[in-house]
Amino acid sequence: MEPLPTGTLVLGVGSLLMGDDAVGVLAAQRLQARPDLPPGVTVIDGGTAGLGLIPLLPGYRRIVLVDAVPMGLAPGAIRRFTWAEARLIPHDRALSLHQTDLTDALVLADALHMLPPDVVIFGVQPGHVEWDRPLSQAVERALPELIEALLDELRSKESHGAENSCD
Repeated sequence: MEPLPTGTLVLGVGSLLMGDDAVGVLAAQRLQARPDLPPGVTVIDGGTAGLGLIPLLPGYRRIVLVDAVPMGLAPGAIRRFTWAEARLIPHDRALSLHQTDLTDALVLADALHMLPPDVVIFGVQPGHVEWDRPLSQAVERALPELIEALLDELRSKESHGAENSCD
């Protein structure tokens, strides 16, 4: 039996066909192209796999999720929060535009003890999420800042405290 992977998994989720919903996937693609990723970091474009993401999670010390998250903020606003904080969000508010798929996947992975204790979510407030639309200008402008915030997170040896604003 091979040893389980270690390190950090960055998982960008979303749909390239749905405007600003693409931000997590685009962030993952841009991170994959970076030569300065810290050692031990794996970056995956999780697309819209939902529950299909669960087999990717076990064995990583830390998971960093990136997704479009409706937070009632200005389009392009970036927020960092932990899975523990996300679980406290009332059910009438979305954790993600993939509320059912992503939340259910995380809850199930947690219940099955397949979720590491260190799970961080970077949410980007979408401006529009419609079929066959490009990124809004606000989210496009936020991408470089998001990439830098993700790299800062990946370089950090310790978990951050409560919610950080990155906008």
